Amino acid sequence: MKSIFFIFFVCLSVFGFSQSQSIDVRKITAGVKINPDQKELSVAYQFEFQTETQLDSVFLDAKNLADINFKNAKFESYYHNDKLYFIGNFKADKNYTFDFTYRVKPKKALYFIEDSATEEFSAQIWTQGQGKYTSNWLASLDDMTDKIIFDLSYTLPEKYNLTANGALVSKEKSDPDKTTWHFQMNNPMSSYLVAFAAGNFEVVRDTTDSGVPLEMYLPGEYNDYFRYTYKDYRAIFSIMEQKIGVAYPWQNYKQVPVRNFLYAGMENTSLTIFSEEFIVDATRYNDQNYTNVHAHELAHQWFGNLVTEKSATHHWLQEGFASYFALLVEQDLFGDAYFEHQLFEDAEKLKLTSDRGEGEEIMSPDASSLTYYQKGAWALHALRNRIGDSAFFESIKTFLNRYAFQTVEVDDFLTIVEEKSGKDMLDFKKEWLQQTSFPAEEALSLLRESDFIDQLFQLKLKRNTPLKDKILPIKNALLSRHNAYLGPEAVLQILPEKGPEREELLYLAFATENIETRQFLAKHLKQIPKDLKEKYETLLEDQSYITQEHALLNLWINFPEDQRGYLEQMQGKEGTIHKNIELLWLMLEVATDNSKLGREAFQKLTDYTDSAYAYQIKRQAFIYLFQVDKFTAETLKNLAKDLSHPVWRYRDFVNQMLEELMKDPRHRADLVKLYEKNQLQNEGKVKKALGL
Repeated sequence: MKSIFFIFFVCLSVFGFSQSQSIDVRKITAGVKINPDQKELSVAYQFEFQTETQLDSVFLDAKNLADINFKNAKFESYYHNDKLYFIGNFKADKNYTFDFTYRVKPKKALYFIEDSATEEFSAQIWTQGQGKYTSNWLASLDDMTDKIIFDLSYTLPEKYNLTANGALVSKEKSDPDKTTWHFQMNNPMSSYLVAFAAGNFEVVRDTTDSGVPLEMYLPGEYNDYFRYTYKDYRAIFSIMEQKIGVAYPWQNYKQVPVRNFLYAGMENTSLTIFSEEFIVDATRYNDQNYTNVHAHELAHQWFGNLVTEKSATHHWLQEGFASYFALLVEQDLFGDAYFEHQLFEDAEKLKLTSDRGEGEEIMSPDASSLTYYQKGAWALHALRNRIGDSAFFESIKTFLNRYAFQTVEVDDFLTIVEEKSGKDMLDFKKEWLQQTSFPAEEALSLLRESDFIDQLFQLKLKRNTPLKDKILPIKNALLSRHNAYLGPEAVLQILPEKGPEREELLYLAFATENIETRQFLAKHLKQIPKDLKEKYETLLEDQSYITQEHALLNLWINFPEDQRGYLEQMQGKEGTIHKNIELLWLMLEVATDNSKLGREAFQKLTDYTDSAYAYQIKRQAFIYLFQVDKFTAETLKNLAKDLSHPVWRYRDFVNQMLEELMKDPRHRADLVKLYEKNQLQNEGKVKKALGL
């Protein structure tokens, strides 16, 4: 019997299984024990499914499992090529349940973040299933078309606070120093949306106007940042529900920021995990805030989580819709000018890409984010204007209600639009969803219905006009109530010019007191006229960390005689939670002073490359050390360690930095010595970089 089965199994391995199978997984129940020290999970697992036809095999996706113990004696069970197979006679239309246990050290999709260098307990554990597959830690199906109810409990050291999908059913002390958190979902969802986050989180609880429980988390060290990180949170939720017209479909809604997150945010069902970059105070809120990401991920709770695309070809139904409804929320919060300006900026990017011959179809399965998000949002804006508000929003409502907890295609939505509007959608589909070029003429026509956008458009057309012939429109732009959007364009056209008119207009730009215009001045006025020195110095006090950072650097470069004064003025200022002001200050101190103070600054800048810091801090510290050309053995070790960092953008930066360092014989020799003494992590990658 065993030899017959072995032959059968080999045949299965040769011919392979289809990714789809004729079963409906109804429920997955699991007890997940988390060992942060070993970065390992022990899982007691049960899955329940119903067959749709008679089958001789069933499988689950499961990556890198160990010590699997199957408990179903009636069926043969095997683990092969990252799949769990159950072999036997499965009858049609019958329910089955399988139980087993396993251990796993996830290679991706679940991340253990070590304590930072400044906090006694700031370690975090969090998941990212989209694009990475939840099956790396929880056996499941890597197929978003199968909707499953998840009932999961998590056991980990009691110092962690944990949140996950669904409602918290119980929280119990399981061992002397461990806590078990039991979460349960009422409705089915795709496995890529399974998530949890654990850390030293503090939580604020509230309820929306419609009665949905809210939980908003922050790491303990940032508890004072709640007001501006989650600004307008009740309004965002209420506006979203009103715009969509369908009640929020899940038990509650939670949000938690984590360190070293791979993206801006991720819309796990009832649990948005987002980057700690959006933890902001009142000043940082003016530079970058969480509002758009907040609204975008919330919109996904309907578009993507409630109704899910059948394949990437239909990704517009998730990202385009979430992007547009986030803009609609921001329109209510920040006004029509903000909304129109965002559409205008996106249209400019899309037209430029299209004109270069790099445009993409929205219904392409492998399009870029610009296409799925911005072009997708524009397609909805165009559709709304073609069929009118009433038919548009009624179509959205019907679409969500008709296909709740199901998977959909673009034509499912367009059919509803035709029902509600009485208009054929063939031309819209061809022109907006299946055409690579951007329909710029239609977009411009819609934009120019706004007087403000028409003023901005006319101002941009004057870029090649001599300054003396456009003084009045530039002054009007700087004095406009829409200065936040017109001011930067005006300054852009002033800066290349010469003569007394330039100085007069720059004085006016400084006098606007507008954050966006003054920030543009800080970034782009590189050579500071002495007559404007005093005005420029006021930028150091602006309520913008970006403005302060650029102003400090440019003043330090332009006025060497005052370098010490500028450093004394900005000493002790940290800036964002990723220390943009402090890191720049340290670099300038190193470049200015060779005394004890300079050496201390260099050591602190070196310390910030340690692996315990957020990658945003490390990246900037590496850049500044490269600029002052001071790399120690400690710095090189930290750089080599980050060759395996989970954030691919940062990992690419590390590889590029290593390539640049290898061009200098001194740094190359230092790295070779460390490699030969086995003092570097990721030795294989270092060896490849060295060409050894």
